[in-house]
Amino acid sequence: MSENTVSVDRREETVVTREPGYAATEQVTRDVAAERRLRLALVTRIIWAVLGLLEVLLGLRFLLKLIAANPDSGFAVLIYGITGLFIAPFALLVGTPTAGGVIFEATTLIAMAIYALLFWGIVSVVRIAVNRPIARTSTRSTRERTPGGGEERTTHTTTRG
Repeated sequence: MSENTVSVDRREETVVTREPGYAATEQVTRDVAAERRLRLALVTRIIWAVLGLLEVLLGLRFLLKLIAANPDSGFAVLIYGITGLFIAPFALLVGTPTAGGVIFEATTLIAMAIYALLFWGIVSVVRIAVNRPIARTSTRSTRERTPGGGEERTTHTTTRG
């Protein structure tokens, strides 16, 4: 299969309903490959949301250290406790300059950059592995005839999504 060819897995189903004076045909076409792409979009949004939350927490940690926030306050304890696990791999990477209680924690900035690159890489790999969006079409044709062999009316409805 060439690089520019898109793989499509379509499944079609036709359902016919017949009753006196009423006939309906519904044709449903499922693009299974496209449905996988919808799941991919959901997974990537979740991954970016997790990264966003982590970046906000790390940014708060950096800011609290920078403004010399009281490390014994409940909020600081919470933020330092949550982010400590994520900062640990970078703890002794570079020095941490301090001046009058103000701490410039460069390791937090490095961790933020590394986690952003890591999450970007994960999303890229997931997209490459499962790249296919949703395309579902349903066509319904209804034919109605008034009792006694009178007037006949046909209605066609197509929905996508």
